[in-house]
Amino acid sequence: MRNDIFKDVTNYIDFLRLQGYNCVLSNFDMRFEPYTEELYLYEIHLSSVCRYLKQNKLTEGQCGKQKRKLNSMDFDYPFYSCCYAGVEEYVLPVNFEGETIMRIHISGYRDTLEKSSYCKDKIKGICGSDFIKVYNELSQNPPSLSEVLRFTKPLEYMIIELYKHCSENKKVLTETKKIYLKAVGIIQEKHSEGITVTKLSSIMNYSPTYLRYIFKKEGNTTPNKYINEARLENAKYLILNTSLNMTEIAYRSGFSDSNYFSTAFKQRYGQSPKVYKKSIT
Repeated sequence: MRNDIFKDVTNYIDFLRLQGYNCVLSNFDMRFEPYTEELYLYEIHLSSVCRYLKQNKLTEGQCGKQKRKLNSMDFDYPFYSCCYAGVEEYVLPVNFEGETIMRIHISGYRDTLEKSSYCKDKIKGICGSDFIKVYNELSQNPPSLSEVLRFTKPLEYMIIELYKHCSENKKVLTETKKIYLKAVGIIQEKHSEGITVTKLSSIMNYSPTYLRYIFKKEGNTTPNKYINEARLENAKYLILNTSLNMTEIAYRSGFSDSNYFSTAFKQRYGQSPKVYKKSIT
């Protein structure tokens, strides 16, 4: 039954995204095991401007700092604000028995807050006009809070139900599982930034050899395979939700070689990126 609930959660998020709502999750932890690893796929802000900021050397690491700052905040009410770069979003806590168990974000808006204009201009001064080009891809027409609450309420109920089932079947996590989940979270956050096993080991302060052992033991995979899988999942999202060409999709997903991207995508999904796009449009 838990698998059915989790599938309902992810299917509903995918549905919202197809309707044009950039819905992501945050501030969940290992209490949602065994679904933590898959939930990380829905934690990444996938708008073009967010990808640009993560890949730009001048702003690299700032998105992670913003996420950690938000996660450290304690609030139990929905609000509308913007990040350090002026990207606006709704943040809605999911509360259960007096505790916030997760947060839902509806993101991807611009230029409706005075603060966002200030932040946008500040980043423009750092990154130049290229930033404004991708920033302007954001929508200037955010939905009202009442509308957002209406279409996120079913998702909130499903998340609470998943939480209750996970709590009833709670398992003690081994230390290697905790390390694996932490590594997975870092990869999901940084896969478009050129993350490698060497960089991952430096961030986590474990040797590459030990991380390979962890990924084999807990995920029956390797760090490199997992990084590649994360990039392909991101590319699939961009194919489904943007009009970017395949070279740009490859770059924004962390692939430095578009030909390799095409080959890897076909091996994973059975079709080349272009054929896949045609099959779903």
